[in-house]
Amino acid sequence: MTRSPEGLVKLLKRGFLSLLIIFFAGLAWFYLHRKLYARIAFGFPVRLLFNSVIGATGILLLLQAWGMDPAALIMSPFGRGVAGSVLTVAAILIAGLAVWEVVNAYITKRANALDASSDSERRAQTLFPLLRNIARVVIIVVCTLIILPELGINIAPLVAGAGIAGIAIGFGAQTLVKDLINGFLILVENAINIGDWVILGGHDGQVEGMTIRNVRLRDIYGNVSMVPWSSVETVTNQTKSFGYAVVEPGVAYRENIDEVIGVVKQVAAEMRADPAISRDILSDLQILGLIELGDSAVVVRTRFKTTPFKRWFLERDFRRRLKNRFDELGIEIPFPHSTIYFGENKSGTAPPARINIEKDAT
Repeated sequence: MTRSPEGLVKLLKRGFLSLLIIFFAGLAWFYLHRKLYARIAFGFPVRLLFNSVIGATGILLLLQAWGMDPAALIMSPFGRGVAGSVLTVAAILIAGLAVWEVVNAYITKRANALDASSDSERRAQTLFPLLRNIARVVIIVVCTLIILPELGINIAPLVAGAGIAGIAIGFGAQTLVKDLINGFLILVENAINIGDWVILGGHDGQVEGMTIRNVRLRDIYGNVSMVPWSSVETVTNQTKSFGYAVVEPGVAYRENIDEVIGVVKQVAAEMRADPAISRDILSDLQILGLIELGDSAVVVRTRFKTTPFKRWFLERDFRRRLKNRFDELGIEIPFPHSTIYFGENKSGTAPPARINIEKDAT
């Protein structure tokens, strides 16, 4: 089949015009992307709106370039139905994205303004990521349920089927359901927050993140453990509001225990007077009494109130100071001793013990 020169020229003109339309549409998109979008708050809905306008305009111009009448096509019954559905879906998507941008911006702004040193703000810092995920899921589900009827899909059977499937999945995924329920209850009860040092599910560490299904802990060695809520029976929060530094010094039986307690009080008073650590000590030293008459030591239990995360550091510093002071005063810190017994014969005399002492050749 041969083509006339006029038809070939018309085809080339339409092709060239199509390339120009695509070029200018791409140029407009590039300009808006580089110059405008970065300066606009809630940029994603605006980007979607502008990109939709550019795309729709480009399609209409291309249809016109190829000899079609966009107005007649749109005004036809089929065109009106398609255009109405497209506009409705676009409006729903833009509204949903706008709501998401507002919620996300608000949560992000509040989270960035938090001071992690406050319990209430650490609580908010824990719940904000969860609220963000819940908001995202709710917006997606609502928009989907509104859009599907516009596409001619009856959602009633889908909702009924989803309910039946949910029941079946609930029986088959009992552990997952237990994770969700336990996680929800623990989060509602404010048992732990981001940044707390906790013991749960056989692990201890600092809480780095929480979801409705699990909690992420990092231990003292840097190991990260993901603990599902279903495995958590008891939650021990070691940094809730305050802590107690508990130190139990042991001394020899020959020492006067009252004098030892006086020395311990003096060391504790020196710690309270030290400006580098005094702000983390919240109470005077408490002498809880003599708790053990051991095989080789007399043990005294002491404690003082501290800020949440300083209890372990202050315990170590207290022990160091006590060791140095006991050494200065000659107070013995007992350690295990061994007595070598060589036995006796029937006459009651002990066999000789032969000891070889070798001179070091060096």
